[in-house]
Amino acid sequence: MSLTLHMQPLASCCWKVLIAFYENDTPFEAKIVDLSDPAETAAFQALWPTSKMPLLRDDARDQTVRETPVIIEYLQTWSPGPVRFIPGGAEAALDVRLMDRLFDLYVQEPMQKIVGDQIRPAVAKDSYCVAQAPAQLAMAYDLIEARLADRPWAAGEV
Repeated sequence: MSLTLHMQPLASCCWKVLIAFYENDTPFEAKIVDLSDPAETAAFQALWPTSKMPLLRDDARDQTVRETPVIIEYLQTWSPGPVRFIPGGAEAALDVRLMDRLFDLYVQEPMQKIVGDQIRPAVAKDSYCVAQAPAQLAMAYDLIEARLADRPWAAGEV
């Protein structure tokens, strides 16, 4: 198998890439990375020192591709299918990229602060970041609602 997706199934950023694979029926191997295992962590950090997932390895092209939006664009370019995730028009493409960043940075990030804090031991809780998260989410939701006011989908028409 040429394409290997290093991932963690509970991470929404990994699911975004999985959707791209599944929508276009692109063959790949999923490699679930267990960062609680020191050997797996070391092997993964050799590919990407940040330890952030997902990461795509394309053995046929000898390429390692990091970060969700970059992986999706890579798949669209080098393993295209019937579904395009980034539109061809410059303005529409920029809008899709902006919406991607809005959801990842201003919805997912503060939400993860709240959820992550709930599962941490008491000594590791981060009350400062968690206290800021609801205001960040409210701001993001207002911004996204305003952008969606005149269209049915986040990325425009289907």
